[in-house]
Amino acid sequence: MLSPRHHDSDPRGPSPSSQRPDRPPGGYTVLVVDDEEAVRRLACRMLTWTGYQALEARHGREALATIEEHAGPVHLVLTDIKMPGMNGRELGRHVEARWPGKPILYMSGFASEVFRGGLLEPGEPFLAKPFTQDDLASKVRALLE
Repeated sequence: MLSPRHHDSDPRGPSPSSQRPDRPPGGYTVLVVDDEEAVRRLACRMLTWTGYQALEARHGREALATIEEHAGPVHLVLTDIKMPGMNGRELGRHVEARWPGKPILYMSGFASEVFRGGLLEPGEPFLAKPFTQDDLASKVRALLE
């Protein structure tokens, strides 16, 4: 099994004035789960540019292993919904059962199918693809802070 790629935010870390007591040094860590490499890497870059640390996983099983094996906490999971094997909603259920309270942000390029098909309930955290860096940062910030 390949180890997940880790994308660090600014190596200097956040300025002292931007650190909050509940925020670990270096910022929050977000795990990006998507079977499409280009989307996964772009989301990781966007998060890094925004000041977060980003980890990536290609599928649900790898995501669960990453959360367990990562040296520090994973503060939020950003997952695609439509993936082969374990879909994003199934991953979300596993995360909710094992790590209650860990925020999960779902994303998909098929928003109407996701809600019409009942994969997500209205009101669950959701980000439609394609998204901008501002869209992503705003959703992540709302769930973490």
